[in-house]
Amino acid sequence: MNQSFVSPAVLDDPLAAVAPVTRRVLVVANPIAGGFRYRALDRYAARLDKLGVRVTVWLTRYAGNLTEIAEALDPTVDTLVVGGGDGSINEAVTGLLRRAAPPPALGVLPFGTANVLAHELALPFRPEAMAEATVARRLKPLHLGRIGDRPFILMVSAGFDGDVVHAVEPAVKRRWGKLAYAAAAVRLALAAQGRDVVVEADGVTRVCRLAVVTTAGFYGGPLAITRQTHVTRPGLRLITLSNDKPGTLAGAALALARGRLGSHPAVTDEAVISARLGGVGVKLQIDGDKLEPTDGLITAEPRVLAVVTGA
Repeated sequence: MNQSFVSPAVLDDPLAAVAPVTRRVLVVANPIAGGFRYRALDRYAARLDKLGVRVTVWLTRYAGNLTEIAEALDPTVDTLVVGGGDGSINEAVTGLLRRAAPPPALGVLPFGTANVLAHELALPFRPEAMAEATVARRLKPLHLGRIGDRPFILMVSAGFDGDVVHAVEPAVKRRWGKLAYAAAAVRLALAAQGRDVVVEADGVTRVCRLAVVTTAGFYGGPLAITRQTHVTRPGLRLITLSNDKPGTLAGAALALARGRLGSHPAVTDEAVISARLGGVGVKLQIDGDKLEPTDGLITAEPRVLAVVTGA
């Protein structure tokens, strides 16, 4: 991976490193993302065209294609718009961070299952409104995390959360969306076969049943996992759940739905500089996708991107 040059503008002020006006947009869409709609893609592109923006639309052909496109992006493109979910955005960000030159602004046309980043950024879900937001160019810094040498846009988690992601096959996810995750969560909760997650954070080791290291305040869509951070602000939060008994999981899910997860007695929520997630047989997920076992150090990514927001 090319990390030999990092523009000072990207480190210090990502908004200063991108074009101030939206003139040329490349939309790269994942046609197998949950909720993908050709009609929405056409409506978005048509509205950009009417607003006087030069727009090109590509469809990805295989996993990792978005990373390759983002890394080799033509420098005349001032905005890369990802049509997909959080996993697709993760691919694009990986490619943007590999560029030697400053990356363009990043936009999102929300498809996918949970669309956590879209909710976090208050993006409109109507294609025409998203096109108008792209042209309005309300940019904010997008702060990222990193586990080992892999960036993430939202979170890395281990334990019950990781078990649920690993239990849902891609075809089932595309067909049933959030219901697939809900069914897997209930099944795993009742099975009560969770494993201990060993968390090493800032020199302190603890054991829990679920651990989330996040740059974001939202989780699973429009649900607030923490009130203490946001993707447009620097820093990581560590959220843990001490046990995964069915009653605890049900109570935590209710607290999450009410936006009060931090008040649950089995939950901790704290700022961290770095962390490792491990444990025998423990499964991990990254931005809603399966993550192979790793003891990689989780830290804040020093490079910051400029992202289109809805407000």
